[in-house]
Amino acid sequence: MVYKILFRIIIFFCISIMPVKVFSNVIYDKNSIIITNIDLNYYKQLYLENFGEKLNDSIAIKNIVLIKKVIDKFEKKNPEFLKRIDEVLIEEYGKDRLDVQIVKDFIRYFRIKNEFIYEFYDTQFNINDLKIIFNSFEKIDLPISNNNCLTLLEIIDFKDNTFFLNSFYDNLKKETKKYEVIINNLEYEVCIDSRTYKYFENKILNYIDLKTREDFKKFTYE
Repeated sequence: MVYKILFRIIIFFCISIMPVKVFSNVIYDKNSIIITNIDLNYYKQLYLENFGEKLNDSIAIKNIVLIKKVIDKFEKKNPEFLKRIDEVLIEEYGKDRLDVQIVKDFIRYFRIKNEFIYEFYDTQFNINDLKIIFNSFEKIDLPISNNNCLTLLEIIDFKDNTFFLNSFYDNLKKETKKYEVIINNLEYEVCIDSRTYKYFENKILNYIDLKTREDFKKFTYE
């Protein structure tokens, strides 16, 4: 599947600076799932670099168990899908960077999870969902222009503006960025810079992540 940039997890590989440990200790061994202290350290650093959060050992171990269950399920029931993911990962990151199993499984897991996010976005995400997201904002102050955003005329709060809601949704689905509104019977462009657009993207992603979380859990544990 072609991944939308909106839902792509970026993996930072600062783990290359982690000290190499010759010996590893098994800290979890249950139901054919084995986790070592090295796995734990790699995972905690990967999570910190990607999500900006330090995990304690118990939460990190719980997450690793979930990852291994998901990967094992795909290896048994849908190996071709997993193979396609691996081919994409090798092309993007190189084979050497995926030699560490926990690193490879970390990326695999989020690619699989992204399938659920993308599926919802592609088939179920509608304008009412976007309206819920916009309603969560205190305000949506954006500049308007009448010359392709070369000159900014004024700042307007578009939180309750149905015309802007429809325009943003249409652009989202068409993967375009030409936002137009009618104000006092005059047509204007709404100017959204890259930082603001990224903010909207993250809010949409978080919303869909919450909407799909239960389905993903059921898929994992069924």
